[in-house]
Amino acid sequence: MIVFVDPPSPEGFVAFRHSHGGYGECCKTSRLRVPTLDIFLAASRVLEAGREASVVDSVLEGHGPEECVAEILRRRPTAVALRTAVGSRQEDLAVAELLRARFDGPIVFFGPAAQPSFFLASSAVDGVLAGEGIEPFVELARRPSRRAARALAAGPMDLERLPVPRWDLVDYRSYSYVTAQSSWGCPFRCGYCPYPVTQGPTWRARPIPAVVEEFRALRDRYGLRFVLLRDPEFTLDRRRAAALCEALLEAGTPILWGCETRLDTLDDELIDRMARAGCMRVAFGVESVEPAILAAQGRRALSPAAIRRRVGALKRRGMLTYAMYIIGLPGETEASARRTADFALELDTNAASFSLATPFPGTRLERRAKSDGLSAPGEPRMTSCVPTLSSGPLAPGEAERLYLEAKARWKRHKGESRSESRPFALS
Repeated sequence: MIVFVDPPSPEGFVAFRHSHGGYGECCKTSRLRVPTLDIFLAASRVLEAGREASVVDSVLEGHGPEECVAEILRRRPTAVALRTAVGSRQEDLAVAELLRARFDGPIVFFGPAAQPSFFLASSAVDGVLAGEGIEPFVELARRPSRRAARALAAGPMDLERLPVPRWDLVDYRSYSYVTAQSSWGCPFRCGYCPYPVTQGPTWRARPIPAVVEEFRALRDRYGLRFVLLRDPEFTLDRRRAAALCEALLEAGTPILWGCETRLDTLDDELIDRMARAGCMRVAFGVESVEPAILAAQGRRALSPAAIRRRVGALKRRGMLTYAMYIIGLPGETEASARRTADFALELDTNAASFSLATPFPGTRLERRAKSDGLSAPGEPRMTSCVPTLSSGPLAPGEAERLYLEAKARWKRHKGESRSESRPFALS
């Protein structure tokens, strides 16, 4: 049996290893508990191939390292696959080293942040799958040896063979919501965004009938009422998005759903189709209201008026709106950070997230941080609630102060009593 593991959150954080294109996020506080989707895709693919698989979600269960290892061993594994993230790799490796003292079978790390040079330097680790593919796990299940683990090689996701995730491998109703994905990749290449790095710049989509069937299974097999799509840009291909909506309508709108997309690829007609097909939550990046800051990152800026119009159209169709903002991109000043926070309050979406600019590996922002000497000294935790970057005008600590100020202003704006998870915790 392969045991797939979402390792414990680092102390003082809550891990979300599927965020940021799979690089992961570690939040200092959060009531949300969200599955790492590729763990369930991999486990389901192994089961589909007639082999045994199990899932240990130590984030969901609140395990510490010792509890995580004990639970893994209780499953009597023949191989163990641990999902890692850029903000938790030290702690993830410590779990593997703790496990190695009691388990002599293959231990593998996987995910976009699974850097071979880091993990293979430890004698506890036999193999690394540093990509998005899950097919190699089928072969490991057939030949669960440390030699076979060393020969594993990741490849692109085979979208024709993706199974419906086996959510029953865990207490899935304890999640705030479950997730799905219908497309991969993004050609826009915004300088701060990891999606084109982790999933590539070529947009790829699953067959529409497979997505509809998964939505049906979530309702009929698991009794769920809501699923969040983790597509980098759901409406990138307008015709495909419209066709998927029509197929969901023909299927009787099996389940309510949410997505993430760009406001500049939405229009009123498509918003209407999405709403009729069951879409009730749309997340989108605003990032900054400073056109020069966005232009320097290769991001096409919408005017504040255009943003208001599109958000207004979403609200009129009854959709929950979730805006995302970044504080501390190169060129950010105290005044520009506050203008972005002011705009967030004015836009008054149902929810908003504020992140510190983070030079994720392989992004243009990382290259600029290195070339311009903007990176914070040392090796800080790579996650967007920890300061890792100077904007030029702002030192990392000053950017953090403005980020915390923006979060506090938003919280006061929405009221202290509103639950963080309530708008999106539909199951």
